[in-house]
Amino acid sequence: WGSSYGGALAGLTACHDARLSAAVLAAPGLDLNVFLSAAKQIIRPGLRKALLSQRPACEALNQTAWNLATLRPVIPKESILLIEAVHDLFVDRRSLESLWQAWGQPDIWRLPHSHASKILSFGLTGRVLGWLAPRLEAGRKNTA
Repeated sequence: WGSSYGGALAGLTACHDARLSAAVLAAPGLDLNVFLSAAKQIIRPGLRKALLSQRPACEALNQTAWNLATLRPVIPKESILLIEAVHDLFVDRRSLESLWQAWGQPDIWRLPHSHASKILSFGLTGRVLGWLAPRLEAGRKNTA
């Protein structure tokens, strides 16, 4: 279970390690559009311009495994939960939608939060644990 960059790492793990029982990706930094979105938020014009000049490199890297939508999970889609923060200024909504489509439309929760406020969402931890419990139990039984 990872959030932001940790969500991207959880996604990479789900694409390479079939031993996982489940993966939860909360507002994952799934491609380098996150970097470009962050650059747009920078107030200092010179720094913003320098970062945005990296757009061609980011777009090229988005065609590689740095973009989770170019990969496929090795665990069933029923074992994947995506959490979108619909007011997120860093994780591009279109990118998350393309990941959801590319991965066969696993469970997705679209929450009315920003990139950071989702972790403060009352009851979210319990809700995610409730989603995880049957998957982790099934995985425990399969390895016993």
